[in-house]
Amino acid sequence: MIAARLHGPGDLRVEEVDEPEAAAGEVKIAVAHNGLCGTDLTEIFSGPRACTTVPHPLTGGVLPQIVGHEFAGVVAAVGAGVTDVAVGERVSVEPLYSCGDCDRCQASLPELCRQVMTHGICSNGGGLAQFTTVPRAMVHRLPASMSLAEGALVEPMAVAFNGVLRSGAEAGGSALVFGAGPIGMGVVFGLRAVGVADILLVEPAPARRAAAERLGVADVLDPNTTDVADEVRRRTGGRGVDVVLDAAGVPGTFGLAPAVLRARGRYVGIAVAERPVEFAPWVLARGEIELTGSLGYGPGVFTRVIDLIAGGAYPTAGWVDHVGLSDLRDALQDLRDGRRMKVLVDLPVG
Repeated sequence: MIAARLHGPGDLRVEEVDEPEAAAGEVKIAVAHNGLCGTDLTEIFSGPRACTTVPHPLTGGVLPQIVGHEFAGVVAAVGAGVTDVAVGERVSVEPLYSCGDCDRCQASLPELCRQVMTHGICSNGGGLAQFTTVPRAMVHRLPASMSLAEGALVEPMAVAFNGVLRSGAEAGGSALVFGAGPIGMGVVFGLRAVGVADILLVEPAPARRAAAERLGVADVLDPNTTDVADEVRRRTGGRGVDVVLDAAGVPGTFGLAPAVLRARGRYVGIAVAERPVEFAPWVLARGEIELTGSLGYGPGVFTRVIDLIAGGAYPTAGWVDHVGLSDLRDALQDLRDGRRMKVLVDLPVG
């Protein structure tokens, strides 16, 4: 089969590899679409952070690695013991591996497992291939109203929606979202789904601002030309917004959050800066502001997002592009440079 395999930093090759077969308890999927995300960019351009020479303890994965963890397709075969999934069914994959034994797994927080890993990152396969095999527990059937392309968007939209849930945003409330990339737009859709209509979106890239506006986001601010804190104070009468969801992950957004949140407002870091940031902790006490994070998605979030997408809460027109494997490198560079919003790679059938 044809697959995109990462051999090292910047060394991504589209090549022929052996087609996998479903082992006991596994489902073999003919992949239709695989989404590209920021994690892929980091892994591909900067190099994997783990399992370069030592196999991952949960997955056994090691370089070279087939990448891709946002995907949907059609069941091609099932392994021994799998009786509740049939060949030909359309499915989306919830790609997280967790150990089930650590304190976090025991506390029903598998997304925070101390050994958590993702299919397509340090695993024995990934979605940028014609076929891949996954444990049965990762497979979710798609409703008839959902396309396979929408199925490939469930994973990143679940990441975004988990951030919305972590924010505690409520119907009729207000929110500021940093970043109009795929996760940022997913946050906007998720906020709308829980009844939040008063949303400010902050994005410096013109192409992404334009895409957000085409999707009906009326209030998109350019931080290069607008003082965001002043604008929030003006719009809210000095009160501030209820929640800030950070899908940009740069130091400046973290530092700005206390200036735009209302008293006892909450900041949720989804794409957080990895570099150290400076801020005065007293600003938290002055407003009793809460700082928290969101990683992946908790149990049940994936299926909830499938239902929301099936119900029309996540439009795809105007922000999702399709490319083939032959255009993969150009698409990755476009994403890295902010020229595209979301890219789905369409895998060859056969």
